[in-house]
Amino acid sequence: MQVKPNSGSIYWRGFIALIRFLWRLCLAFVKLTIVATILTALAVFVVYRHYSRDLPDPAQIGRHRPAETGYIYARDGTLLYELIDPLSGRRTVVPFERIPRILIDATVAVEDAGFWTNPGVDLRGILRALILNYQAGEVVSGGSTITQQLVRNVLLSPDERDDLSLDRKLREAILAIEVSRRYSKEQILGVYLNEVYYGNQAYGIEAAAQSYFGKHVWELSAGEATLLAGLPQSPTTLNPLHNFAGAKQRQRTTLDLMVKYGYLTATEAQEIFEEPLRFAPIARDITAPHFVFYVIRLLEERYGPETLYRSGLRVVTTLDPQWQAEAERIARQWIREGGPGYTPLRDRNATNAGVVMLTPDAQIIAMVGSIDYNDPTIDGQVNVTLAPRQPGSALKPVVYAAALQRGWTPATIIWDTPVTYPAGDGTVYAPRNYDNAFHGPQRLRMALANSLNIPAVRTLEYVGIENFVSLAHRMGITTLNDPQRYGLPLALGAGEVRLLDLTAVYNTLRNGGRYRPPAAILKITNARGETLETLNDTPGRQTLGERGEQIAYLITDILSDNAARRYMFGRNNVMELRDGRPAAVKTGTSNEWRDSWTVGYTPDITIGVWVGNNDNAPMQEVAGSNGAGVIWRALMERYHEGRPILTFEPPDGISEVVICADTGALAGEHCPRPISERFIAGTEPRTSDVTILTVRVSDDGACLAASYTPPERVRQVTFVVYPPAFRDWAESHGIPQPPQRYCPPPEASTGREGGIIARITQPITNTTVHGPLVYVRGAALGVYALEIAPGRSPQGGWRTIARGEAIQEGMLGIWQTGDDAPGEYTLRLRVTTREGILLEQHVWVRLEGEAGSGN
Repeated sequence: MQVKPNSGSIYWRGFIALIRFLWRLCLAFVKLTIVATILTALAVFVVYRHYSRDLPDPAQIGRHRPAETGYIYARDGTLLYELIDPLSGRRTVVPFERIPRILIDATVAVEDAGFWTNPGVDLRGILRALILNYQAGEVVSGGSTITQQLVRNVLLSPDERDDLSLDRKLREAILAIEVSRRYSKEQILGVYLNEVYYGNQAYGIEAAAQSYFGKHVWELSAGEATLLAGLPQSPTTLNPLHNFAGAKQRQRTTLDLMVKYGYLTATEAQEIFEEPLRFAPIARDITAPHFVFYVIRLLEERYGPETLYRSGLRVVTTLDPQWQAEAERIARQWIREGGPGYTPLRDRNATNAGVVMLTPDAQIIAMVGSIDYNDPTIDGQVNVTLAPRQPGSALKPVVYAAALQRGWTPATIIWDTPVTYPAGDGTVYAPRNYDNAFHGPQRLRMALANSLNIPAVRTLEYVGIENFVSLAHRMGITTLNDPQRYGLPLALGAGEVRLLDLTAVYNTLRNGGRYRPPAAILKITNARGETLETLNDTPGRQTLGERGEQIAYLITDILSDNAARRYMFGRNNVMELRDGRPAAVKTGTSNEWRDSWTVGYTPDITIGVWVGNNDNAPMQEVAGSNGAGVIWRALMERYHEGRPILTFEPPDGISEVVICADTGALAGEHCPRPISERFIAGTEPRTSDVTILTVRVSDDGACLAASYTPPERVRQVTFVVYPPAFRDWAESHGIPQPPQRYCPPPEASTGREGGIIARITQPITNTTVHGPLVYVRGAALGVYALEIAPGRSPQGGWRTIARGEAIQEGMLGIWQTGDDAPGEYTLRLRVTTREGILLEQHVWVRLEGEAGSGN
């Protein structure tokens, strides 16, 4: 007999087996975890020992390092500025307790949000940086804490500081952990704020406060403190004296982060952002300060502040002290004192001026950033030659150069007539000329020379905004970086450009379309006399294409055409140099008289001048000609004293033909105003469009004589005939054009339809006729058709009775009324003269029975 196993005991044994398995698994996992932990700890220990065995002593934090002074010289060897080490000569340590809380909070928020709690490194930040760097395929983020930045700047050598390897990052992290272990957060942040670079030669927050605002750090307002807190990210680029918009945008980021991390409310942040900032000058022993700080900015971008201030650089610049002094003197004189026949410009609310002088090879020999660097009432420390401002008409040469690239010539006609463009917001853009008049057809030469606005806008429409902006960039403009937001007003200077850039554009035209960037540095050597760089003397790249040299010459020829611009500017205007020396020059005035520009060149020099107010306040009707223009001419004439008069010589590929001044076509024998014009060879007009025509007219000549015009009223008149597009303009300028319509018949004035040309004499209107035949008599001096239709004013249903031609007086046709019911009818006689004139006469009659013949 077989015994069945107990089912309960089976389940129990299975459960016990499962428990034992899980227990063994758990023991194995614990053992593995312990081993892994030991191995990890061992690995960390080994890495830590490996990378920490030769680390700098964290106690070196805050110690000064020796540095060599650098020097900046003018081209003649005159010392312009001594580059004192900012860490020793331009740094003032302040206790942590004197630093405002808002500056501390702003710095932490924008540089290291976890500063108060992290151990010197931010693992999440490092991981995030590793991911971003892996995705980008290069180092784009460092994930550094404030402590790491301090370690990198103070403890690591310059070579290691610039190393982007993982080894350096690990050493930096170990040092940061060690520094964080030895020092309190307040000590670390205090040293950091006293060491970090804020741009403008300011190392440490006290130096920054003094450099930018002329006050101690504990005197900073909330707006000033939060602006400074954002600068260490990119102190050269964000320098508010050169890039105020960028610095304000960084302040916006800082304030947003302070709101995010609970340091401020959104309302408080907005109030701080809107706080007006006033930069204060600091007395400096310096020559040509705006130029010097422009050079320092270039050096910082190329070499970094460490090399600049600690390696004993000798920098020879392009500046010519004589012309720098003359440019400063002349600009200051015209603003404050005026000149012969001119009141001081400041009497018309123009308080400042900027000047740039470029040699043909683009060397900056003078840069006047303001008339007084140390005058706080005009924000004198701001370099207006680098400040984006609206140039008005001074950009027009680039517009027309782009048109010449696309086939236009100096003789191309552009209509200066009213025009409107939809603005996209339901309004329209209707450009106007500065004299509020319209000047009809204008050759491109006249449109540019006289700075007419409407032709410039039409030209930009033809060229295209993106094409224009692209060309402007190739020629030297560094702004106008968003073509999509500009409309056709860009032709009149609606976008902002820098005086230095615009002067470089004109220098590009002077050089036959070849662009060379403005050069400020001739040579750099280090403390050992080794040459680090010298000025490149290559001729520059061609910006205007295959025929660029010829296009540049034509623009130069127009801008130097005194005779052409007298149409609007008159004789002896500021663009004409008194010694008769040719100068290619253009003025510009922005809306509401906020900016006055004059930029131009001779074969010897290119000079750009701006006049206005740093706060963008409008002036009192100071235009390009009576503002910047007077400074430009005074400096030009001073520069050329004793120099031979040079002309702009045409390059190969320029031809000269006689054209008709009014139409731009080749001048034929009948052109009333022939004029010589220059062209790129092969683009000259081939045909004439002004002809002579003799026609027969009647009476006062307002209409053409027709075949029916009485001979005694006919005479022959010869006209100078312009193309149809020019007809109205010619007549408005006293140049009669041949009439286009024939004179009416002589009897038309009597009110008889058709007069003597189409006349029904029998039956007469409003009479009764009888069928079956009605004889119609009259005159038809041409091909005619005699028609009938029921009713007094029929709208259709005409039936032809007869056709014929040239009947002086006689039978025109017979109306057979057999199929017509009694009632009212209209007879219509239509006559076409040999000139193609159609004349009609209508007679209405009443048809009754067949009692009579009707004649």
